[in-house]
Amino acid sequence: MPNRAKRTILFAASGLVAVAAALTAGGGTSHAQQATTNGFFLWPPRVEGELVVEIQNDNTVESDDGDAKFNNLTTTTELDLNTFFADPLFLNAHFTLEQTGDPDPGEDCYFCQHGFFVEALSLKWEEDRYYLIGGKFGPNFAIAWDAAAGVYGTDISEDDIELAERIGLGGGFTFVQDDDLGSHTLSGSIFFADTSILSESFGTNRGRFEVDDGGPSNTESLESFAVAIDGEEFAALPGFRYHIGGVRQKVDTIVDEDGNVLPGNEIDDEYRFAVAGEWAIEADSDTIFTPLLEYVRFWNAEGTKDENRDYLTASALLEYQNWNMALAYTGKFVENPDGTDRTDYALQVSGGYAFDFGMTADIGYKYDRAEGIDSHIFGVLLVYELGFGT
Repeated sequence: MPNRAKRTILFAASGLVAVAAALTAGGGTSHAQQATTNGFFLWPPRVEGELVVEIQNDNTVESDDGDAKFNNLTTTTELDLNTFFADPLFLNAHFTLEQTGDPDPGEDCYFCQHGFFVEALSLKWEEDRYYLIGGKFGPNFAIAWDAAAGVYGTDISEDDIELAERIGLGGGFTFVQDDDLGSHTLSGSIFFADTSILSESFGTNRGRFEVDDGGPSNTESLESFAVAIDGEEFAALPGFRYHIGGVRQKVDTIVDEDGNVLPGNEIDDEYRFAVAGEWAIEADSDTIFTPLLEYVRFWNAEGTKDENRDYLTASALLEYQNWNMALAYTGKFVENPDGTDRTDYALQVSGGYAFDFGMTADIGYKYDRAEGIDSHIFGVLLVYELGFGT
């Protein structure tokens, strides 16, 4: 990391701590002061967290690509920890264990190629109406990558749209908080892609991300940014929320699949725009229907000049007591600069049951078309969630 970027992050983190100290000292009767032993720091620190364990089995029973026909049993296990030194100042650490390498073509895989890595590590100050953050985190952009319904509803969005593992600074402010008008928050961040040792994984090593790898926001300088507005808690539309976001990712170089650096006239900065809405409609005490719709536009996708993409995600989740049924669709429409446009999409249906002890079990089917290859996939997903310290 260049010294300039290091100095910027360290200065900002120091400033965040100083602001936190000043606010705590000036509050007089805050919860943090009541709980501290020396006027600022909690001892021992309070730790809150959540453990989420997912076990998923995907069986590609039919595909135009013979090497894609195999059974893949994996886990995605995530541990999120918030360590409070002085309310509302805390350190967030998010650890992930997942499949970080590709299985052998056509060979069944049972918990193979898994690696453990630090997905987020940031210092955060969070009040009722604003927050500040510095470190490694995921900038706020789009919602379908996390919220689309079903076993496979988030697949394309997670791969293409989610912004994760960036290093930088950010914050948000709730500029409207009204019982009738709802809550509306403006957020923003500046960042670059993580090229530190935290970009590696242990076990199956996915390799350290380097500046020479090129791509969006891979600059080791705070030249990329994201802005968003999120709203919810409308009196007239209970259960509704919206998201509007924009991103600019600075691109210095692009490296193709053969390791060749593309000439400057073939690259440009990537821009993104997202608009989304989700509405949890309670028909009665036992039944909730939740539709979601999101549109995302990329300009100069992944830094390739004049490669534009449109993503449309639609999902619907019906929950009755502990049962659920979900439909989801994501279309990916690619405009290539050479005119070879294409359409990829995924359509899924799934259903399952949520047990009272914190586990859910779902089965699903996905029809997937990617770069002209059609595949049929059946899957089973088990999820166990455990919260502690709250």
